[in-house]
Amino acid sequence: MTNPSKTDADRGVRARVEEAADKATEMVRREAEAATDAVTGQAEREVSNAANAAAAASEEFPPGTPQARAADQLAGSLHQVADVLRDTDLNKAAGQVTRFARENPVLFLGGAALLGFAAARFLKATDPAATPRSTAPDDPWTGHVTAAEAAHGSGTGSYANGGTH
Repeated sequence: MTNPSKTDADRGVRARVEEAADKATEMVRREAEAATDAVTGQAEREVSNAANAAAAASEEFPPGTPQARAADQLAGSLHQVADVLRDTDLNKAAGQVTRFARENPVLFLGGAALLGFAAARFLKATDPAATPRSTAPDDPWTGHVTAAEAAHGSGTGSYANGGTH
């Protein structure tokens, strides 16, 4: 037979532990939401600044030129992204992504893989260390012709073959 006072004490301890866990969970959730809001706000400000810079750049080009139209289009797109960042509830968006992933797992995983490959390709293409460049102080083409191209003469023109003007 169990001791009734010990069972009541166990329940009391269990209730206090569950209450403390609930409070800790709520505190972590609030902190995470605050951090997410701060990051989202910063991202929205950065995108807005980029949009304003693109709009200012478009004014530097003659009206109607392809450059002016491209800068205007970029500015408009960046303003839309800033609006989405400002207006989107991240919890709701995360829920929508989760629901989509559960309903379409193959499509979701395929899209995630495709996005990963695209991101890797973009990062590789923008990595300045990925392609060695000539850094000779007397080379007028520093950064334009790789050392391997200069050594093997695979570039064009007299500079690629070590010639002079």
